[in-house]
Amino acid sequence: MKRMIFFVLCLGFGTLMAQETAVTLKNAGIDALKVKDYAKALENFEKANAALGTGAPDYAMIFNCAVCAIQIKDYEKAIKYFDQTIAGNYKPEDSFYNKAMVWKLQKKDDEYVKVLNEGAAKFPENPKFKTELSKYYLMQGSVEYNNGAKLLKSAIDKLKLKKYKDTKDPAYLADIEKVKKEFSDAIPLLDKALELNPADATAKTIKANCEQQLKTL
Repeated sequence: MKRMIFFVLCLGFGTLMAQETAVTLKNAGIDALKVKDYAKALENFEKANAALGTGAPDYAMIFNCAVCAIQIKDYEKAIKYFDQTIAGNYKPEDSFYNKAMVWKLQKKDDEYVKVLNEGAAKFPENPKFKTELSKYYLMQGSVEYNNGAKLLKSAIDKLKLKKYKDTKDPAYLADIEKVKKEFSDAIPLLDKALELNPADATAKTIKANCEQQLKTL
């Protein structure tokens, strides 16, 4: 019995020591974060998290780990930690949005759009997910439109320089088909932007230009 009591006391003492260590490391992380030493802050937060072991997760600290990881461009860790805060339902809107931004920083559009759509579905009252998606589709539609405009100008210039016989020249017609494809590809992207933000005047104008060009080509 005495041995059992001693074991329990030792276990309790060990848990208390771990908690105290975690608090010390967390405070050190907070101090480093205040002076923008993000690498040191992340190191301390991770050590504090490890010291907690199987105890209740400190999601505020985990969120800070993700923030620090972004600052030092360790995007893999940032995603990992935001996944944890999402799972713990800690600042879920910010966690989803920031996770999307991390994918955007890595130019991983599929993942970026996927997370934004998840956020928009879970938090329909929060406009920032739809706003970001609308900007993305506008940008993509603009790229297609600008590509089409450049190709069209090139085709017209070649026609003026007699590089084509006339507008029935197969080479000219082939180039015009490329132009049409760019304008046609732009329209559904712009439609998505307008679905999310019906008041977007830029998207309306570019879409109208695409449609007008397709009618005249």
